[in-house]
Amino acid sequence: MKTAQSDRIGSAGRTSEGPRSLNRILSLFDLLAQSNRRMSLSELSSALDCPKSSLLVLLRPLTEMSYLMRENDAYFLGPRIFQFAQSILANHPFGSVLRGVMNDLVKQTGETVLYAVRDGDRVVYSSVIESPQPVRYVAQTGVDRPLFCSASGLVMLAYDTPEELDAYFERTELTPLTGNSITDENALRHMVSEIRETGYARTVGTAHVDAAGFGVPVFRADGNLAGALVIGAPLERAARNRKLCVTAAKASAEQLSLALGYRPDQTGTALN
Repeated sequence: MKTAQSDRIGSAGRTSEGPRSLNRILSLFDLLAQSNRRMSLSELSSALDCPKSSLLVLLRPLTEMSYLMRENDAYFLGPRIFQFAQSILANHPFGSVLRGVMNDLVKQTGETVLYAVRDGDRVVYSSVIESPQPVRYVAQTGVDRPLFCSASGLVMLAYDTPEELDAYFERTELTPLTGNSITDENALRHMVSEIRETGYARTVGTAHVDAAGFGVPVFRADGNLAGALVIGAPLERAARNRKLCVTAAKASAEQLSLALGYRPDQTGTALN
């Protein structure tokens, strides 16, 4: 006889199976998107840690609907998934993705979030979402800063070639913005080297005496720098929440880089 308890168990089983299948489908598409070759059922099963029998249940309808193609017992992305991707790119440009990620980062950290792009030997804030807190870092869209004394600018310098970095220091007068601005070339070169290793820049009172910044790189599909995602905060909160800010900023920058088609193994440094 069917009981209320068995109904609950059956319902729970169906509820958990749905999300598990969805996760497997998303992981399948992600795996094939990053692969440069076709993959067999055995390879997919191993990579996704999914039994072949369960995987076949997913592969068959996806193949029938042309989201996947099968040839010589190997699977690869089909035309429907490319149409799907093109529709997303056409109707949801990077700017909307950027604002969504920035809003989430503000909610996570409680601090002001900026996106900066390079303009010659300066950086320009192309997008700003301020913290909701009464005491906060304030900046306006369109404001620019020198490369050497801003978190976003140091990120830009960190991904210059050695020749580009040498040329920058040869032509740039390192005029301080505050008493904390670092103007020693050797010290700046050391900072740039550390940013390449750690994947983030940190400034303390170098552009604004009472503010700190955390900058992380965002990459294009070709592996070149697209811009820098920055968290700006009052000094005390920045020091207290440093780990949170760095971790959250890196995760958000990774989302943006992936949205631009970047894969983490292209530079081997940035998103670790």
